Parts: sequence; C-alpha cells; structure tokens
Amino acid sequence: MDQTRLISARPGSLGLSLFSVIGLGCLGAALWPVASGYVLLLLVPALAVSVAQLAVTPVYGLRLGPRQWTVMAAEGDRAVAADEISHLRVTDRGEVAQAVLVLRDGSEVRIPFEVAPNPFALIQAVTERGIPVRTG
Repeated sequence: MDQTRLISARPGSLGLSLFSVIGLGCLGAALWPVASGYVLLLLVPALAVSVAQLAVTPVYGLRLGPRQWTVMAAEGDRAVAADEISHLRVTDRGEVAQAVLVLRDGSEVRIPFEVAPNPFALIQAVTERGIPVRTG
C-alpha cells in the first residue's frame, strides 16, 4: 500500500464559527448608520478575533504514509517510522474512544483526537497497512 491517507479532526464546529462571523458582520452593517463609533470600537475587533480563530484553529490527526506516519498534535507534528510501530491500542471509554500508537521500544504516541463515536475508519486504515489493533 503506497498511498498516503489522512485521518483528521478539527475541534469545534466550522459551521457555527462561520455563522457567528456572518452574524457579526450583519450586525455591524445594520448598526453602522446608527452608531458607527460603537461598531468600530466593539464589533470590528470581535469580528477580527472570530476570523483569526477560524484561520488558526489547528487540525489534529494522523497521516499514514508507506514508510512514515505523522501524528499531528497541538505540540507539533511527530514523525514515526512505520517499521517502529508495534500496534495500535484503542481504549473505549463510553461514548468516545482514545487511540494510542505503541512503538516497539514500549513508548506510546497518543493520537490527539477522540475517535468518537466509532473508530472503524482508523482501524481499517491501520490494518490495511499491516499494523495489529488491540483494545485496552
């Protein structure tokens, strides 16, 4: 299997964030004729912060390559050679499941997103690459 596969998650709701940016823009446009000073003072900074949060929201996940896997986390990306991976451990904790890559030396690399409500896409991608999956 020589294809690279990306399994990712973005925290928050993109639709809700876009709705709030559009709402702030419409509110600013409606209030501009009446109170342009307040719009400049309050709504323009709020709109700028909302747009900035949309732009800098990180994407967490796992990029599965033929020789190297990249775990994308808040601390930064971590590359792991595919031949160093012993197995994937999936821990079911009620509604969400946590996933951890266990390396041959015993160290663990946490996959930084919950695979809720089911981890089947992640399990399928990992087993296609010959890595066993264990539950714990």
